[in-house]
Amino acid sequence: MEVIRKKFNNVIISLILAALAVIFFFVYSFLIYNNLSAKFTWPDETANYFFIKNYIQTSNLSVSEPLNLIADEVVKPRSFNVYQGALVPGSFLGMLLIYGLIGKVVGLDLVVLLTPLLAIIAGIYFYKLIKLIFGKRIGFLSALLFFINPAWWYYASFFMLPNVSFLTFLIIGFYYLIKIDKFNKKNNILFLILSSFFISLALTIRTNEFFWVLPIVIALLAIYYKKIEWWYAIIFLAVMALVFLPILLCNAETYGSFLSFGYLRLGQGGNLISQLPAEFRVGNDALILNFVGFLFLPFGFNPGLAFINIIKYYFALFWWLSLPALLGILVLWKIKAKKDQIVFAACSIFASLYLTIYYGSWLFEDKLTLALNMIGISYVRYFLPIYILSLPFAVLFFVYLINLFQNKKIRLLLSLFLIILFLALSINVVFISGNDNLIKIKQNIADYTKIDKIVIGMTENNAVIVSQRSDKIFFPERKVVIFNSSEVKSLSKLLNTGVPLYYFSTSNGETASVRQELTKNNLTLIFGAWILNTDYLYKIKFSNE
Repeated sequence: MEVIRKKFNNVIISLILAALAVIFFFVYSFLIYNNLSAKFTWPDETANYFFIKNYIQTSNLSVSEPLNLIADEVVKPRSFNVYQGALVPGSFLGMLLIYGLIGKVVGLDLVVLLTPLLAIIAGIYFYKLIKLIFGKRIGFLSALLFFINPAWWYYASFFMLPNVSFLTFLIIGFYYLIKIDKFNKKNNILFLILSSFFISLALTIRTNEFFWVLPIVIALLAIYYKKIEWWYAIIFLAVMALVFLPILLCNAETYGSFLSFGYLRLGQGGNLISQLPAEFRVGNDALILNFVGFLFLPFGFNPGLAFINIIKYYFALFWWLSLPALLGILVLWKIKAKKDQIVFAACSIFASLYLTIYYGSWLFEDKLTLALNMIGISYVRYFLPIYILSLPFAVLFFVYLINLFQNKKIRLLLSLFLIILFLALSINVVFISGNDNLIKIKQNIADYTKIDKIVIGMTENNAVIVSQRSDKIFFPERKVVIFNSSEVKSLSKLLNTGVPLYYFSTSNGETASVRQELTKNNLTLIFGAWILNTDYLYKIKFSNE
């Protein structure tokens, strides 16, 4: 009877998780519905979609832009880079290649569903992973919280951001790594290959995460050395090399060097350090010290700022999960945890501390975004592994709390109440509260589509539209320039070639400062039309015309 009961419970858990996966596939696809014009609120999404589409159609990750040879490489949207005049990705190439190759098989229309699909696969594998370490009950409840975790839910909805696909492949990879067992060799080589393959895929998407992922892999191999053969490491590294080989070749083709990547200022020249973007904190130390600093702490080391950011964007924003997670670690100590559980806790704490310092030390200088956004700020998507790793500890606390009651009905009712409460709190953060909830994002995308249609109808096919932040609205239908007071002379060069030049304004205060900068360079704004809300279109001309 006990065997039958266990099988029955396994079937019930599988059915519940399968149902959740189907439901949340559609829930996570919220921003995809009716977005026929493929407009996005994140510049990263605009870039990723553009290059994935281009790769599907042409097998290239660069697009020629002749105007950049004339106008000092300023004709580009945000999150794009320029190499020898051509538009190239301003990111790592892993996601673009993975989605692009899949898109060659299934088509672009289905590729947009890939991130929601990966998000639900991650939930299933997260259950399998936590089940191996903490048992079936904690694994199942952790999976429930995984699907409704507000940060995961929110960023799974942005189908052209890389964070969810990165973490999905990482979860799958670590699951197969933990499955390896020297004393049960039947599938060891398969598990080893799958582990290296998926962890490597994750690192091609976000290569900068190497410095917390790789130490955890090495630590696991060292701690569980009795479960592995020494030559497993060779296979692991060989598979990793094979996965990264296409990336290195594409780097060389796209950026001119195997080790170059899209975040560099490619036109700067010189060595790697001199090409780093301004956000990366490098000093006047020796080149090797600068390089080490760039690898491990590119945004500098600011523990005070990191502390403020983790308090604000983890403990305060998701208090109903973060505080129980802290208490769950105490529960783990109280129940005399097993070795696997202690190792998981240690790895989670290490990863969380590193990510907190790594990204938390970054001084985000966009004051408008800091003022308006909470869950939609970059800190949250970079802290995503922290939120996910802490879920089993939160579950441990809740289970401990529920078990304080002897009555089974009370325990069941309390469990249902907590799940409903967490679901309501997540829905509030994701869809209702703040200026960056998904309902407002969806409305913004609808507005972008309207504005784009109006402006495209009013401008020439070869027109270039200048703006502060609205490049994502008009690209790729129109070429765009991000306004920068130090690059106004480049606009004059465009006008000299006969290119129609427009400025798109979203506020009167913004227009006044832009007009002032243009006047210094013998340029002026001529009112064109009111577009929508507080949006206006101006023609840019020489002052003496």
